[in-house]
Amino acid sequence: MIVSHEHGFVFMKTRKTAGTSVEIALSRVCGADDVITPVIDEDEELRRAHGGRGPQHYESPPHLERSAFNHMPVSMVRKMLGRKKFESYLSFAVERNPWDAVVSLYHWRNRDAAPGAEVPFGLYVASEAVTTFATKNQRIYRIKGEVAVDRVLRYEALDAELAVLWSELGLPGAPDLPHAKGGTRPRAASYRSYYDDASRERVAELFAAPIAELGYEF
Repeated sequence: MIVSHEHGFVFMKTRKTAGTSVEIALSRVCGADDVITPVIDEDEELRRAHGGRGPQHYESPPHLERSAFNHMPVSMVRKMLGRKKFESYLSFAVERNPWDAVVSLYHWRNRDAAPGAEVPFGLYVASEAVTTFATKNQRIYRIKGEVAVDRVLRYEALDAELAVLWSELGLPGAPDLPHAKGGTRPRAASYRSYYDDASRERVAELFAAPIAELGYEF
């Protein structure tokens, strides 16, 4: 999560949507007073390599009883800033085709599993872990089910849509997204090949709102 007082934006970091790559790119244009939350050590190294600012001003944010953190829900960020200031900044998040995102999450969660020891995909989709993913991810940019940010960028068109936002905000340079957290998912198979009717319908139910709003199809 990033709050840039210098440039007047709030980046709400959803999961499995290239959020770390976007965060690293944005941290390169942040000022000394902006809020930047920590990422894992490997990604902090990548951030340093790309000239981004490291974590700052996240430990004791106003109006909160805990530190600001990576995947904060928008309700907490709005409380931290105060509603008036939050609404005066351009706030945005990134969303992804949910059927594709769940496949990405599946491989990320199984990245350390021995070959053949992975939980079958259908059982994983039926598990509480996917319910939790859907609930928490949508709370990052929704309040009481309603979108609470100014812009929801699409992962599938991220380079182009982020470039437009970059220009609107008058940020220096260009996004030039690094590639963070890659290499855990086979590239050959389409996400569609993972699903049967039951798993496809479960994802459709859990992510009904973003599917309808952004026009995602299986």
